[in-house]
Amino acid sequence: MPRRRSSAIAAALLVLMLAMTGCTASPAPTPSPTESVPADPALTSVFPDDFTGEAAKTETVRLADAIVALLPASIVVHVDSTDQLVPATASSGSYYGVLRIISLDPSNDPVAISKAMVQKIEASGWTERQSSDDATGVHLVTLTSNRKPNISWLLQLSGDPRVSGQSVIQLQLASPDLPG
Repeated sequence: MPRRRSSAIAAALLVLMLAMTGCTASPAPTPSPTESVPADPALTSVFPDDFTGEAAKTETVRLADAIVALLPASIVVHVDSTDQLVPATASSGSYYGVLRIISLDPSNDPVAISKAMVQKIEASGWTERQSSDDATGVHLVTLTSNRKPNISWLLQLSGDPRVSGQSVIQLQLASPDLPG
Protein backbone atom coordinates (compact mmCIF):
# COMPACT_ATOMS: atom_id res chain seq x y z
CA MET A 1 0.00 0.00 0.00
CA PRO A 2 2.67 2.59 0.84
CA ARG A 3 4.26 1.99 -2.55
CA ARG A 4 0.97 2.68 -4.39
CA ARG A 5 0.39 5.82 -2.38
CA SER A 6 3.88 7.18 -3.11
CA SER A 7 3.42 6.42 -6.84
CA ALA A 8 0.05 8.20 -6.77
CA ILE A 9 1.56 11.19 -4.97
CA ALA A 10 4.47 11.32 -7.45
CA ALA A 11 2.03 11.16 -10.36
CA ALA A 12 -0.14 13.89 -8.84
CA LEU A 13 2.91 16.11 -8.28
CA LEU A 14 4.02 15.56 -11.88
CA VAL A 15 0.57 16.50 -13.19
CA LEU A 16 0.53 19.58 -10.93
CA MET A 17 3.99 20.67 -12.13
CA LEU A 18 3.01 20.22 -15.77
CA ALA A 19 -0.21 22.14 -15.23
CA MET A 20 1.63 24.99 -13.52
CA THR A 21 4.28 25.08 -16.24
CA GLY A 22 1.57 25.24 -18.88
CA CYS A 23 -0.04 28.18 -17.13
CA THR A 24 3.12 30.21 -16.92
CA ALA A 25 4.53 29.53 -20.38
CA SER A 26 3.64 32.16 -22.94
CA PRO A 27 2.82 31.07 -26.47
CA ALA A 28 5.01 32.32 -29.32
CA PRO A 29 3.41 35.16 -31.27
CA THR A 30 2.19 34.36 -34.77
CA PRO A 31 3.94 35.43 -36.89
CA SER A 32 7.01 35.61 -34.71
CA PRO A 33 9.19 38.58 -35.69
CA THR A 34 12.91 38.53 -35.21
CA GLU A 35 14.34 40.73 -32.48
CA SER A 36 15.69 43.24 -34.99
CA VAL A 37 12.82 43.23 -37.51
CA PRO A 38 9.28 43.67 -36.16
CA ALA A 39 6.26 42.22 -37.94
CA ASP A 40 4.03 44.48 -40.02
CA PRO A 41 0.34 43.43 -39.81
CA ALA A 42 -0.33 45.06 -43.21
CA LEU A 43 1.83 42.36 -44.79
CA THR A 44 -0.29 39.49 -43.47
CA SER A 45 -2.47 37.96 -46.18
CA VAL A 46 -6.18 37.54 -45.54
CA PHE A 47 -8.01 34.78 -47.38
CA PRO A 48 -11.71 35.73 -47.57
CA ASP A 49 -14.56 33.27 -47.04
CA ASP A 50 -15.95 34.10 -50.49
CA PHE A 51 -12.85 33.97 -52.72
CA THR A 52 -13.96 35.50 -56.01
CA GLY A 53 -12.03 37.33 -58.72
CA GLU A 54 -12.92 40.66 -57.11
CA ALA A 55 -11.81 39.45 -53.66
CA ALA A 56 -8.54 38.15 -55.15
CA LYS A 57 -7.97 41.51 -56.83
CA THR A 58 -8.66 43.48 -53.65
CA GLU A 59 -6.32 41.42 -51.48
CA THR A 60 -3.55 41.04 -54.07
CA VAL A 61 -3.45 44.78 -54.79
CA ARG A 62 -3.59 45.55 -51.05
CA LEU A 63 -0.62 43.25 -50.37
CA ALA A 64 1.38 44.71 -53.27
CA ASP A 65 0.68 48.24 -51.98
CA ALA A 66 1.79 47.22 -48.47
CA ILE A 67 5.04 45.77 -49.83
CA VAL A 68 5.77 48.89 -51.90
CA ALA A 69 4.97 50.99 -48.80
CA LEU A 70 8.00 49.40 -47.10
CA LEU A 71 10.12 51.72 -49.24
CA PRO A 72 10.65 55.29 -48.06
CA ALA A 73 8.84 57.60 -50.49
CA SER A 74 12.00 59.72 -50.68
CA ILE A 75 13.89 57.00 -52.61
CA VAL A 76 11.08 55.96 -55.00
CA VAL A 77 11.33 57.72 -58.37
CA HIS A 78 8.50 55.91 -60.15
CA VAL A 79 6.28 52.82 -59.86
CA ASP A 80 4.97 51.10 -62.97
CA SER A 81 1.98 49.00 -62.00
CA THR A 82 0.10 46.33 -63.91
CA ASP A 83 -2.50 43.99 -62.51
CA GLN A 84 -4.91 41.58 -64.11
CA LEU A 85 -7.01 38.48 -63.73
CA VAL A 86 -4.99 35.74 -65.43
CA PRO A 87 -7.29 33.19 -67.07
CA ALA A 88 -7.05 29.47 -66.40
CA THR A 89 -5.08 27.27 -68.75
CA ALA A 90 -5.12 23.52 -69.28
CA SER A 91 -2.46 23.11 -66.57
CA SER A 92 -3.31 25.87 -64.06
CA GLY A 93 -6.24 27.70 -62.57
CA SER A 94 -7.01 31.39 -62.92
CA TYR A 95 -5.48 33.83 -60.43
CA TYR A 96 -5.02 37.54 -59.89
CA GLY A 97 -1.55 38.89 -60.61
CA VAL A 98 0.23 42.14 -59.88
CA LEU A 99 3.50 43.36 -61.37
CA ARG A 100 5.25 46.42 -59.96
CA ILE A 101 8.49 47.81 -61.40
CA ILE A 102 9.84 50.25 -58.83
CA SER A 103 12.51 52.71 -59.97
CA LEU A 104 14.60 54.01 -57.09
CA ASP A 105 16.91 56.96 -56.81
CA PRO A 106 20.08 55.64 -58.51
CA SER A 107 22.19 56.23 -55.39
CA ASN A 108 20.35 53.34 -53.68
CA ASP A 109 21.44 49.70 -53.92
CA PRO A 110 18.38 47.72 -55.09
CA VAL A 111 19.83 44.39 -53.93
CA ALA A 112 20.45 45.61 -50.37
CA ILE A 113 17.02 47.25 -50.27
CA SER A 114 15.22 44.16 -51.59
CA LYS A 115 17.03 42.01 -49.00
CA ALA A 116 15.85 44.38 -46.23
CA MET A 117 12.30 44.20 -47.61
CA VAL A 118 12.44 40.39 -47.55
CA GLN A 119 13.47 40.48 -43.87
CA LYS A 120 10.42 42.60 -43.04
CA ILE A 121 8.13 40.38 -45.12
CA GLU A 122 9.46 37.22 -43.46
CA ALA A 123 9.09 38.77 -40.00
CA SER A 124 5.44 39.32 -40.93
CA GLY A 125 4.78 35.62 -41.49
CA TRP A 126 5.85 34.91 -45.06
CA THR A 127 8.17 31.97 -45.81
CA GLU A 128 11.15 32.17 -48.15
CA ARG A 129 10.99 29.30 -50.64
CA GLN A 130 13.95 30.16 -52.85
CA SER A 131 16.67 32.78 -53.13
CA SER A 132 19.29 33.28 -55.81
CA ASP A 133 21.86 35.71 -57.11
CA ASP A 134 22.64 35.43 -60.79
CA ALA A 135 25.88 36.28 -62.60
CA THR A 136 24.59 39.76 -63.49
CA GLY A 137 23.99 40.66 -59.83
CA VAL A 138 20.20 40.32 -59.79
CA HIS A 139 18.94 39.04 -56.43
CA LEU A 140 15.65 37.09 -56.66
CA VAL A 141 13.61 35.78 -53.73
CA THR A 142 10.41 33.72 -53.84
CA LEU A 143 8.13 33.78 -50.79
CA THR A 144 4.72 32.39 -49.86
CA SER A 145 2.24 33.94 -47.45
CA ASN A 146 0.88 30.71 -45.96
CA ARG A 147 1.97 27.10 -45.52
CA LYS A 148 -1.27 25.95 -47.16
CA PRO A 149 -0.77 26.39 -50.92
CA ASN A 150 -4.49 26.70 -51.70
CA ILE A 151 -4.75 29.92 -49.63
CA SER A 152 -1.24 31.30 -50.16
CA TRP A 153 -0.08 34.27 -52.18
CA LEU A 154 3.17 33.81 -54.12
CA LEU A 155 5.65 36.69 -54.19
CA GLN A 156 8.79 37.13 -56.26
CA LEU A 157 10.88 40.13 -55.30
CA SER A 158 14.09 41.09 -57.04
CA GLY A 159 16.72 43.78 -56.83
CA ASP A 160 18.24 44.59 -60.21
CA PRO A 161 21.49 46.60 -60.38
CA ARG A 162 22.35 45.66 -64.03
CA VAL A 163 21.87 49.06 -65.65
CA SER A 164 24.31 51.70 -64.44
CA GLY A 165 22.50 54.74 -63.06
CA GLN A 166 19.27 52.81 -62.54
CA SER A 167 18.12 51.09 -59.37
CA VAL A 168 15.15 48.79 -59.89
CA ILE A 169 13.11 46.51 -57.66
CA GLN A 170 10.59 44.21 -59.29
CA LEU A 171 7.62 42.78 -57.42
CA GLN A 172 5.45 39.99 -58.85
CA LEU A 173 2.54 38.82 -56.73
CA ALA A 174 0.02 36.08 -57.56
CA SER A 175 -3.12 35.20 -55.64
CA PRO A 176 -4.13 31.63 -54.86
CA ASP A 177 -5.99 29.93 -57.70
CA LEU A 178 -9.60 30.99 -57.97
CA PRO A 179 -12.29 28.35 -57.63
CA GLY A 180 -13.14 26.70 -60.97
